Amino acid sequence: MADPVTIMLVAATAMKAIGTLQQGQADKAMADARANAEDFNAGIKRQEADITRQQTNIREEQQRRQARAILGKQRAAVAQAGAGLGGSMADITEQSETMAELDSLTIRYEGDLKARGLLASAEMDQYSAKVNRAAGKNAVRASYISAGADILSGSAMAYKSYTMAGTGSTGLKTMTTPSGTPMQGGFSYQSSNLA
Repeated sequence: MADPVTIMLVAATAMKAIGTLQQGQADKAMADARANAEDFNAGIKRQEADITRQQTNIREEQQRRQARAILGKQRAAVAQAGAGLGGSMADITEQSETMAELDSLTIRYEGDLKARGLLASAEMDQYSAKVNRAAGKNAVRASYISAGADILSGSAMAYKSYTMAGTGSTGLKTMTTPSGTPMQGGFSYQSSNLA
């Protein structure tokens, strides 16, 4: 029958190994939760990028309609004034058309930049989710290794305790006299026999 110290060592080793495994599972669950949140954020950012592009297209089309209306009014005013559509009036009309197109393209460019930024951020979130999932798997692997090491270490200590309990040994070397008989009181006056 095992002595109480050995039983406590075995129990403590088992508890430590179980705790290590549970910590690994908890770390994995935390990493998975972070990864799921990052996946969700990436999805939201993709939706925002799509909405931004749709809104940009609408704003660009509104700008073009407004520009056509203004240019139409300019042509009508020039025609009503009888100035004709040639010469400097043609230059003014061409410049107005160019500026209106530039305004429309600027709206498109700004929307495209915002959408690309959202998509890049979504990609970073996806990458971070992958990293967190890998970290969770690694935490579980590490907990298995650590629990195994705990079991081996605890087993060695329990075995040592068990063998010492079975022989009545305290783990200390018995000192002997020069003739080889065990000493009473554990002291020896000859240093060569202390080893």
